[in-house]
Amino acid sequence: MATNAGVPQGSVLSATLFLLHINDVLMPGIYGYADDSTVVERYQPSPRASRDQIQSEREAMVERVNLTLQAVFDWGDANLVKFNASKTQACLFTAKRTQLTLAPSFRNVSLKYTDRLQLLGFEISSNLNFGRFIESKAKAAARKLGVLAKVRRYFTPGQLLTLYKAQVRSCMEYCCHIWAGAAKCHLAALDSMERHDKRLIGDPNLVKTNLISLKYRRKVASLSVFYRMHFGVCAQELHNLIPPSPFHHRTTRRSASLHPFVVDLPRIRTKRFATSCIVRTAKEWNKLPASVFPSDYSVAVFKARVNKLLLSQCASPS
Repeated sequence: MATNAGVPQGSVLSATLFLLHINDVLMPGIYGYADDSTVVERYQPSPRASRDQIQSEREAMVERVNLTLQAVFDWGDANLVKFNASKTQACLFTAKRTQLTLAPSFRNVSLKYTDRLQLLGFEISSNLNFGRFIESKAKAAARKLGVLAKVRRYFTPGQLLTLYKAQVRSCMEYCCHIWAGAAKCHLAALDSMERHDKRLIGDPNLVKTNLISLKYRRKVASLSVFYRMHFGVCAQELHNLIPPSPFHHRTTRRSASLHPFVVDLPRIRTKRFATSCIVRTAKEWNKLPASVFPSDYSVAVFKARVNKLLLSQCASPS
């Protein structure tokens, strides 16, 4: 059967050809990965804005979303691509309790607001609470750990450790640099899975020397991502999120204790902002000694040195 539009599935070139085909639809405000595309708009009123001003800002934001969606629809008509409006979701990320009654529309279909979005296997709630996502990962890890427990007699402790790292731990660390600042009550479910695995492996010495805690691995992962973002080895939008260097501190006595890549932390008003990925990691970043930064850009070297530093801090008496 001939293909009139799109690319055939199963070919090694299908993904590349599809990306080439939709490349020009990724206009400003649209971000995509494979066949998942997201339209992003925001408004940022002043802290003293009135309710009417906030409503006006919201209406203008929805209008901008509608214009972008209309451009996507027009591009699809011109390039033989059909978009399914029923599969399109809208989510409003805000701390305000006032509901947004005006909804964007796509192909003359009003989009319903959802309280969470699924993006590439990662769930983001409208209030940026990652408890539900972490709980789902803990349950998935528990199922995998249960399978591992049933077949443990067929494997040595070393093999069980390898299987845990590949199958269970990887599940509990997906996108961990984003949600690592979640409440301790949510992270406790993952720590519980880790304790179960240590008992499953059955060799305390092997576990002690080869299994780093999830807490420290999350910290290393966050710092490694921040390292790439700081030096611009990422999308420009991510690089722009990194706070600038505080040049006004460089002539003070305090600057002697800072490494050359220290960043200036923004003013923090809420706990939610303080535990967000960039701010939380920037605090850890500024505490690092200059010795962990390689002379030339290298994520591998930086990651190894940070890991060694954290392990030495963990081993040293408090």
